Amino acid sequence: MSDQGAAVAVSTSDRYNFWQKKWDTNQTGFHNAELNKFLSDHADQLSGSNKPRNIFVPLCGKSVDMKWFADKGIETVGLDVIRLPLEKFFTEHGMDWEEEDAPALGAQSKLFSSKTHPIKLYCADIVNYSPEIDGQFDAVWDRGSISAVNREDLDKYVNLMKNLVRTGGRILMEVVQYDVSIMDDVDRPPERRPPPPFPLYEEDLNRMYGPEFSVQFLEKRGSNLVGKDIEQALFLLVRN
Repeated sequence: MSDQGAAVAVSTSDRYNFWQKKWDTNQTGFHNAELNKFLSDHADQLSGSNKPRNIFVPLCGKSVDMKWFADKGIETVGLDVIRLPLEKFFTEHGMDWEEEDAPALGAQSKLFSSKTHPIKLYCADIVNYSPEIDGQFDAVWDRGSISAVNREDLDKYVNLMKNLVRTGGRILMEVVQYDVSIMDDVDRPPERRPPPPFPLYEEDLNRMYGPEFSVQFLEKRGSNLVGKDIEQALFLLVRN
């Protein structure tokens, strides 16, 4: 059975400050400098019978996976609440970009658009995003975002994903799996011990995404989180 830990009410400002501090202090062990191994091994699962025309990457940070999608001609839309990694994404890939306000996502929200690649990145709170912004998507690459989102926002997040994916569309989802009690003795203050990331299991995904989506387990691999052995699991969710 899964144990997702205690849900703690976190304000929007606290949520922003939590992730801003991680980027400011380079506590970004969640960022992969290379293409995600699950993605490289299972990218065909995102295609179905045809290559996806567009893909959404929630809580994208500066993921190199987004350029990989765009290089394949897939319209790529990412979103993160922190501005710094979005700017770094463009500068580290040598891309020129344009910036504009995105008032539909909040007064301070911004949209960064590549001048050379089919990439748009929003700096905004994901709870404000909706299909009215860019329509629906053929695919979503959830590279652990569902494990990172605050638990009080989880229902909103899942409902957003359900509404964003068109019929027949696919979500490739990476999650972590571990017993949260193993973190009790981690040599950190309680507020800096995992979760997040929050563990999720197949029964959780079936409960949250069914019956709109079918859930298929693809692969599990050993991993490490703050010195503890955990597992990463990959699932394919298909919109019925």
